[in-house]
Amino acid sequence: MKQDIEKLLEKYYEGETSLQEEKELRQFFQQDNIPEHLMSHAAQFRYFASTRTQHPSLAFTTQLAKKLSAPEPSRIFGLTSWSLRLAASVALLILGFGAGLFYTSWRYGTNDMAASSTDAEPALAMKKVLTFEQLAKTSASERIQAVNQSYELTQVDQEITQLLINTLNFDANVNVRLAACQALVRFENEPDVREALIQSLKIQTDPNIQITLIDALVAIKEKRAVDEIQRLVQDQKVLDIVRQKAEEGINQLTHEANTVS
Repeated sequence: MKQDIEKLLEKYYEGETSLQEEKELRQFFQQDNIPEHLMSHAAQFRYFASTRTQHPSLAFTTQLAKKLSAPEPSRIFGLTSWSLRLAASVALLILGFGAGLFYTSWRYGTNDMAASSTDAEPALAMKKVLTFEQLAKTSASERIQAVNQSYELTQVDQEITQLLINTLNFDANVNVRLAACQALVRFENEPDVREALIQSLKIQTDPNIQITLIDALVAIKEKRAVDEIQRLVQDQKVLDIVRQKAEEGINQLTHEANTVS
């Protein structure tokens, strides 16, 4: 079983697993006796399992399985229609997030000792892998493991959250972007994180990311996201399943707003 799981993990990190294989991974990481060398992978799969029980209905899950069965190509620079669409979308936010890329790269060499002694090692591991100049030199597996280092942090600074934001918006692998999105939810009260999750909806074209962002914004009760989620509902180029999820998200956010008022 261990060997099979490790092979499935390799496929997953390259975006080549089927929905059934991803289900097997989630089930495996729900166990209590996970081998120590695989524990670093557990957090994200447990997150997947918990969010699926909290949010979608059975009908939604069935439709999702049908709509999202095709894997994402693993090549970073392949001239696919997905990569062209993403490149065009990223251009819309280059001015907003580009400064963050250079800020992060500059801070990397000068501020490694700012974290506490408890956080120093995972923070350093993240910076070594996720800085902009390192992206072309690392595998999707390495980048996801770097993102997962954030679960070991007791506190974060703007540099760490900016690394995760950049990864969410600019990484070429959908699974890396998913991991970054989920990690950012833990830091919802940090400056700019909530706004970054809202803004990311403007550039994400992969339905998996769109749905995960909607779930994240609903989970943190970010009512300012309603207008951007509404845009997805009205966009006929967006998959029906994403528009349905967007409608559910709007209903939840507006219901909570009405309840509070």
